Amino acid sequence: MSNPIEGGGPRPVGPATAQPGKGQKSGGADEAPNAPSKGAAGGADEAATSERLQTVRERIDQTPEVDRDRVEAIKERIANGDYPVDAEKVAKKFAELEALVES
Repeated sequence: MSNPIEGGGPRPVGPATAQPGKGQKSGGADEAPNAPSKGAAGGADEAATSERLQTVRERIDQTPEVDRDRVEAIKERIANGDYPVDAEKVAKKFAELEALVES
């Protein structure tokens, strides 16, 4: 699965394979090795990412605080085997979460 916050693709692991040529920087401390290029298309990508992050922030802000007492009561019921689980409802919620992550 890709990570839209970090540019959408998997990050390379290990040392860089390309060697800098003449006139190129050799990787100073202020240089980000996996940073996306800042061309014309980068501006559109940044705008889409910014818009997506704003939507995520709005959803987070709308999420109610956690009711710790209710959480503890449910945990106790689960531990005692007294909490019924609706597998179909759980599956639907996972599908909704997956749709949020991929959209």
